[in-house]
Amino acid sequence: MTRKIARKCDMGSNTKLQLLIEEDGDVIVSVMKTTDRVSFQSVEFCMSGTQSPKTAAALHNLYRAMVLDEEDRVQGL
Repeated sequence: MTRKIARKCDMGSNTKLQLLIEEDGDVIVSVMKTTDRVSFQSVEFCMSGTQSPKTAAALHNLYRAMVLDEEDRVQGL
């Protein structure tokens, strides 16, 4: 199951950071308008065969931090 989390920009620019974690652990990172549901401008980091294993691991940690922030301060994106 794909997991998704998003957080609004702190500077009120009507943008959000969204992370999608796919079933195989790959991470898709998007920056988009808060009202958008899909982004056609994103980057993907793979968990297997990646050229950036530390970046992929850090994105998984970022996902967990964003989940905790959402629990503390719900934005409901």
